Amino acid sequence: MRRSGRSSPGIAGALLAVLLSAAAAVSAPAFAQENGEQAPASDVTVSVSKSEVSAFTGDRFTFTSEIDNNGSRATPPLIANLAFVAIDGETYVDPEDWSPERTYTVGPIAAGSSATQTWTVKPDLEGDVAVYVVALPSAPALATTGPLAASPAIHLHVEEHRSLNPGGVLPVVLAVPGVLALAFAGMRVARNKR
Repeated sequence: MRRSGRSSPGIAGALLAVLLSAAAAVSAPAFAQENGEQAPASDVTVSVSKSEVSAFTGDRFTFTSEIDNNGSRATPPLIANLAFVAIDGETYVDPEDWSPERTYTVGPIAAGSSATQTWTVKPDLEGDVAVYVVALPSAPALATTGPLAASPAIHLHVEEHRSLNPGGVLPVVLAVPGVLALAFAGMRVARNKR
C-alpha cells in the first residue's frame, strides 16, 4: 500500500486546537499567585478627585485617588505611583521636586472594594502639566500580569508666582535708602549749624 503525502484532517484539527488554547493561555492577563487566583488587571480602575487645577509656582494642593477592584477576586498587592507629563512640551518636571511622596504600597483589595490615597503636589515651574496615578502589581507579580491601570489626567495649569518681596529682601531694599537719606540730612543740618 502506498501512503498519501497528506496528513489526516483529524490530526491537523487537533494540532490547531492545541496551538489556539496555548496562545489564549499566554495572552490572558492573570494575577495568579501561589496561594490562588486573583483579579485580572482589567478589573482594576483608578479615579482621581480633581480634573483641573490652576496654581502658582510654590503653591501646594492635594487630591485623592481611588483604586477600585470591580472584579470577583482580590487583587495582588499593588503600587500606586504619581506621574507627571508636560503637555505644553516645554515645562521641565522633576517629580522629586513636585511631590514629596510619589509612591504608595497598597495591600490586596478585596472584590468590590477600593483603596484611597492622598497626594500633595507643589509645582515648581510655570506651564501645563498632566498629573495622573498609575496602579500596577508589585513584584514579583509585575512580571506576569496584564496592563497597568491609569487614572484620567488632572490638567494642572501653573503660573509664575510674582512676589513683591522675593526672598524677604523688601525691608532691606526700602530701609537702606531711608537710613542713608536720614544720615545725609543729619550731616547737612550739622553743617548748617556751624
